[in-house]
Amino acid sequence: MSENPPYPPQGPPSDPYRPDGPGPGPGPGAHDPYAGSPAGPNPGGGGGYQPPQPPPGGYQGGPGGHPEPPRFDAAQLGNDLQGDAKGLMGSLFDFSFTNYVTPKVVRIVYVIGMVLIALGWLIALISAFAHEWWAGLLVLIIGPIFALLYLILFRILLEFYVAIVQTAETIQKYAHRDGIR
Repeated sequence: MSENPPYPPQGPPSDPYRPDGPGPGPGPGAHDPYAGSPAGPNPGGGGGYQPPQPPPGGYQGGPGGHPEPPRFDAAQLGNDLQGDAKGLMGSLFDFSFTNYVTPKVVRIVYVIGMVLIALGWLIALISAFAHEWWAGLLVLIIGPIFALLYLILFRILLEFYVAIVQTAETIQKYAHRDGIR
């Protein structure tokens, strides 16, 4: 059986970090860490944290006294992303690496990958039929499943590379917009 009681003990909670023991407020001679600070005790009593007051003269900001964030314009960002795009040859010979080649060649690479996977399956089918008829039948039935799995994995790999490049382009545009780069 457990040594802990099933219900917590009743009574005021104790604070092991308080030097004068449990109680509603600081004991006699206790130091008040908030004394003299702008967020000090409430003048009406009760103590506790009070949020800092706004500067005199009013604050020009959004609701709740927070500064107004800059407006996000997705259409402008999209235009910026496509506005300085070079062609394939311009990106290939861009030695500053500010324009990426991956989004431009990914379609060509995907078509080449599809053709190579189909040719691989066809070569495996012909060599399996040349070896034994039952092996050819097995490759004819199971081969397309493996070819499809290879195509899915190849597509995921290409999408991963494109997502990385698109993320880098977007971050580069935000940095340029905010004057960081």
